[in-house]
Amino acid sequence: MSHLQRHLRVSEAHVPHLKVAFASSDMKTVNQHFGSCESLLVYGVEPDGYELLQAAEFQVIEGHVPAKVSTRIEVIDGCFAVYCNAVGEAVFRQLMAHGIRAIRVEPGVTIGSLIQALQEQWPQRVPHKPQKTVSADCLADALEDAGWDE
Repeated sequence: MSHLQRHLRVSEAHVPHLKVAFASSDMKTVNQHFGSCESLLVYGVEPDGYELLQAAEFQVIEGHVPAKVSTRIEVIDGCFAVYCNAVGEAVFRQLMAHGIRAIRVEPGVTIGSLIQALQEQWPQRVPHKPQKTVSADCLADALEDAGWDE
C-alpha cells in the first residue's frame, strides 16, 4: 500500500549541486515530524539560486508503520539532507543508510531562511589558473634539450 497521495516532480533537466528536503504542511516553514509528515518539499540549491524540484503529499497514518517511512525515504532519495522538527532514532539510522542527513530545527523556521543559510556557507569558488598548453613538438624539443635521447 502506497502512502503517497500526490507527487509533483518538476523537470530535472538541470541537476542542482545540492538537493535538500523539508517536512512542511504549509509549504513555507518546517513544521513536521519526518515519519508522520503530511508533505515533503525537495529543493535544488545552488550558490546563487534555488528551485522547487518535488512536492509530495502523504496519507497521515498513526503508529509505526515501516512502509510509510520507506515511501518518504524513496521520495527524498538523492537528497543531502532533510530538515524536520523531529525524527526517531531508527528512522534517523535508515536515512543515514541512504546518505541523507536528518537535521532537526525548531517549528516554524522558514524554508527560505534555511536555504539562505546553506548558500551563505557555500565554499567560495577558487579561481582557476589557466593551464599552459604544450604542443607535442614543443614537448619533444624540450625533452631533447634536457638530454633525453632514444
